[in-house]
Amino acid sequence: MNTKEVCKKLCMTEKALRVYEACSIITPEREANGYRNYSEEDLLKLREILLLKEIGFSLKEIKLLTDRNIYANNRFTRSLYLQYKAIDCKIAELDNIRSTLKESVDRMLESDKELNQTRFLDNISETLKANKAVRRQWIDKWGFDNKAMKYDKMVNDRANDELGLFEKYDEILEEIRCMIIEHKAQEVLDIGCGTGNLCGSLGSKIKVVGMDQSLEMLLQAKRKYENMKLKLGNFLDKPFDTNRFDVVVSTFAFHTLNNEEKKIALYHMLEFINEKGKIIIGDFMFTNDSERESCREKLCAQHQFDLWEVIEKRHYTNLENFSEYVKSLGLRVTCRHIVNFTWLMVIEKY
Repeated sequence: MNTKEVCKKLCMTEKALRVYEACSIITPEREANGYRNYSEEDLLKLREILLLKEIGFSLKEIKLLTDRNIYANNRFTRSLYLQYKAIDCKIAELDNIRSTLKESVDRMLESDKELNQTRFLDNISETLKANKAVRRQWIDKWGFDNKAMKYDKMVNDRANDELGLFEKYDEILEEIRCMIIEHKAQEVLDIGCGTGNLCGSLGSKIKVVGMDQSLEMLLQAKRKYENMKLKLGNFLDKPFDTNRFDVVVSTFAFHTLNNEEKKIALYHMLEFINEKGKIIIGDFMFTNDSERESCREKLCAQHQFDLWEVIEKRHYTNLENFSEYVKSLGLRVTCRHIVNFTWLMVIEKY
């Protein structure tokens, strides 16, 4: 496609095209006569550029992102995902600015005397500065989501699992699959499905929907299990359906949520299940704060500070506290210790 056709199709100017080319963001092939010939790949990249520019990314930032978003397969899906995550980033920035402005307005209204305006302006400047730092960090990390490639190997690599986090991994998944079958479930939602190891094999017998916030995990799951339906999302997203699933299950993912987020996640999972449905969570937990502290003391006494850091980076559920919260909602909860830090929790409606 020549320059004029591209400009017409994408509603952009030739000058803009030249700027992107000068910045090496896009490099179209040249015909023998020297004229530019834009491929479908170039058009896809230009659409990325236009959206990223529209929501406020600089050309330098755009080049960094688009350079790292080159893959041999699933190119279109990954292009859409990049744009989706960029908008997520921008929304977070705008939310920060809005919160700062609202807080400033409220303080001005609450005060019975004139306040120093410079302080409020400085607060806004600090928020903008913080937003830029977070954006830089997000851009720097883009394209390095390679955990999906390593995940299946990681959960079976006993030599490097010093905490025994994935001990009996296969047995745990098999036990949960048996629980799903015994419940006579016809529709199952797996939140934080990863590469589909838990429910993927059930997809040929029942309806299975896997949801994960990592596109790379979902692409691996799609490659492995063609009967599994997949969605991009996480525990905190508004439910895409209600009163539908017989079982909502999650394994080795709940610990990514803090205490308040766990409550929100539970509320969403309850919306997903039908009246006879159940929630099954297999994850890392401590019985209570006392057990957590004993674990910390033991590891630190053995100078295994790096192992405690692994635990501390996540939010292992306080089983007693969370169980009490579940019961306060009028729900039935049963818990069973499996091995090391891993517990199975089943939540049902009365």
